[in-house]
Amino acid sequence: MTARSIVFYDTEFTSWEGALARDWSGPGEFREIVQIGAMRFDADLQMVATFDMLIKPVKNPVLSDYFIQLTGIRQEQVERTGVPFAEALAQFRDFIGTAPTASYGGDDSVVRENQELHALPTDFTALNIGPWFMMHGAAYGVKKGVNSGALARTVGAPLEGAVAEHNALEDVRSIAAAYRFLLAKGAPSFF
Repeated sequence: MTARSIVFYDTEFTSWEGALARDWSGPGEFREIVQIGAMRFDADLQMVATFDMLIKPVKNPVLSDYFIQLTGIRQEQVERTGVPFAEALAQFRDFIGTAPTASYGGDDSVVRENQELHALPTDFTALNIGPWFMMHGAAYGVKKGVNSGALARTVGAPLEGAVAEHNALEDVRSIAAAYRFLLAKGAPSFF
């Protein structure tokens, strides 16, 4: 690996029963970020720092029962500790610094949608490690539909404790464990 440090991140955003199938096209549906989770890893893929922040949605400030059940994030948590999106994004950018940054999927487009919603420049960019996992993890069961929180379990990567899927920080733990596992099995570095 050539990067001195890397950052994996994940987002959780407002959702409703069937929203994924509708691509969030139902009345009032918008992918408002409610949680950003990230982990910074050193060149040896040892975790050195974490970032976990709740964000108060503005278009849909009341979380759906579906979202609460899926993520385990409760309304009172968001009201008590959530911050405005612009503040969370600024702190997330500080956490990233200049490190190469990747998510499993199109989380960068969700961040840009939220930047647009909040009248911020739509300049967030990050890498999508999803295609890398599809290519190098296919022999271990990675295919379309495997979510980030299920990656470690799917490939058989060792991971201390169970992953609470659809919690951004827990999903990042799964991404990192699966990435380390596939590198150990001979996959080339993504970074």
